[in-house]
Amino acid sequence: MKVKVGKGEIEVIRADITTLEVGAIVNAANNHLILGSGVAGAIRTRGGPSIQEECNRIGSIKVGEAAITGGGRLPAKHVIHAASMGDEPVSERSLRDSVRNSLLKGEEAGIASIAFPAIGTGVGGFPVKRCAEIMIYLAEQHLKGDSRSIRHVIFALFGESDKKVFEEALSSRAKQV
Repeated sequence: MKVKVGKGEIEVIRADITTLEVGAIVNAANNHLILGSGVAGAIRTRGGPSIQEECNRIGSIKVGEAAITGGGRLPAKHVIHAASMGDEPVSERSLRDSVRNSLLKGEEAGIASIAFPAIGTGVGGFPVKRCAEIMIYLAEQHLKGDSRSIRHVIFALFGESDKKVFEEALSSRAKQV
């Protein structure tokens, strides 16, 4: 499902985010930038050790912040690490802040296309429906507002049920526009 929004478009797909050829993929990160399990583990496995090595050089960041590294062996040029958890659990605030900061990091790097997973819904245990509402709202606001480079925001969901939840949230937002 794809919807035109402001200066770009928002798309919801079912995919392994590590296979996408985009400017950046977003990692559902902890604030210590340790690539553990879930999306982070898949990024570490497919992208190779250089991504974790860059994370180690950056060090810990605050929950709600984001950091950017190269993409290693991934098709994506960059990985943006959205620290929605770590020293504290995922919350609406940490999700909002980490998504906003990820979009800003993408803008700073001149990225045109960015792919997000359902941040915080795996290991973090955040509800998928609320995650979808927050993330789609923030992407929409960004594309309608100050976006200088980002033109394509993709929500790449691994499972069909999560994809449907994100499609429903996007469809609901599109009707409100």
